[in-house]
Amino acid sequence: MLTLEDTRMVLRNESVRLTPQRLMIAEVLIGNTEHPTVERVHEIILSRYPSISLATVYNTVTLLARYGLITLLHGGKDGLRLDPNTSPHAHAHCMECGMVVDVPINKPALLNDTMLDGFRWERMEVSVFGYCEDCAPLEHGDASV
Repeated sequence: MLTLEDTRMVLRNESVRLTPQRLMIAEVLIGNTEHPTVERVHEIILSRYPSISLATVYNTVTLLARYGLITLLHGGKDGLRLDPNTSPHAHAHCMECGMVVDVPINKPALLNDTMLDGFRWERMEVSVFGYCEDCAPLEHGDASV
């Protein structure tokens, strides 16, 4: 899970400048379970740093992901989403409203090393796409909603 201490330590170890903007972006993500878009993080930060560009936010989240501090989630309704929880888990994406939720996952149940035939893997991403409880009746033509 992302922490400000880990962010500072990792970026220092990689000789990356600890700018107020980078630290603010990390702060916005710490403990965030909503899997925000880059645009949403940008909106939040604009109140404190009115001159921060969307490009700065994109560059910073790419940097945080490169060093394993966050995970970038691709393929959902709203495009790129951010996850500060880097522990093993899967994601369920609602194709209607765009909500993304964490799903506990057990790696051995999905994959065993013999299936990879000598491939040395670093991480696994699992995403399920469908409709959340609120959107499912709308997608399936339930007029009672």
